[in-house]
Amino acid sequence: MSASVVTIDCLYFWPRNTAAYLLRELDRAAFVDNNTARAVPLLLENLAAEGLRPEQVDYAIVTHAHLDHAAGSRALLDACPNAMLLAHPRAAGHLIDPSRLVASARKVYGDKVFDELYGSVAGVPADRVRAMADGEVLRWGGRELTFLHTRGHANHHLCVLDPTSEGIF
Repeated sequence: MSASVVTIDCLYFWPRNTAAYLLRELDRAAFVDNNTARAVPLLLENLAAEGLRPEQVDYAIVTHAHLDHAAGSRALLDACPNAMLLAHPRAAGHLIDPSRLVASARKVYGDKVFDELYGSVAGVPADRVRAMADGEVLRWGGRELTFLHTRGHANHHLCVLDPTSEGIF
């Protein structure tokens, strides 16, 4: 298999509510949005279904640092030792130190619901986070992923244009 995109239902709140994406490029992989630590086993199951191992994951990309998109980043990187986390420059700090996001979400949900939804939320080591500039192109195998800063849903939001799949994440 050369290049593909797999949509992964993360079962956040209920089925078909949130998704992550597995991009396959020959024998390499990348995830777009990492959901929560509770979803990481689903991400890894889909990786295995593609015949790939966690060591073959090059990137974990987050579109923004909100917990339903990024809380599983540390757990995913722990499972994928060669992966680099790619994010908007303003999101990078929240991914390295998610304490403000966690405190805010705990106020909204309460501790019990927060723990059920997110499990453990840990920061990502700074040396495994790469901030992507607006318009920056990442050449990855035969793909060219273009990172676009798309302020709106969050001030630290980005989209990833993938002409190979004719997709934008």
